Amino acid sequence: MSLSEKLTRILKSKTDLTEEQLDSMTEREGWAIVYSLRPESSKKEYKVEVCFTGFSPATKKELIQIAEDNDIHVAKSVTKGLMFLCCGENAGPSKMAKAEKQGVKLIDKDEFYKILETGEIPNR
Repeated sequence: MSLSEKLTRILKSKTDLTEEQLDSMTEREGWAIVYSLRPESSKKEYKVEVCFTGFSPATKKELIQIAEDNDIHVAKSVTKGLMFLCCGENAGPSKMAKAEKQGVKLIDKDEFYKILETGEIPNR
């Protein structure tokens, strides 16, 4: 059975498996080995997840950096685990509606900074 190029490349760089072992391995077995090599600490769990929307590219980049510096996971869209949707002036109504429907707290930039500063969640 032949492994995908990507999987073969990963296995060759991360293991001491022989060509014969690689040739007799299934794709599923190969990926199981790869995932078993990842240290547990690389699977970082975040307590807070935020998505920024409606900001200029420069402001959004700055907010993302600040969030990441504070161990806050930044989502690119409204996801299941999202806690906050931080909305700028140009936030789309459909994204905001989806967030509200999922119980996500809508905040603005100032409220985001206040959360970072005090840990208090705005009561809106």
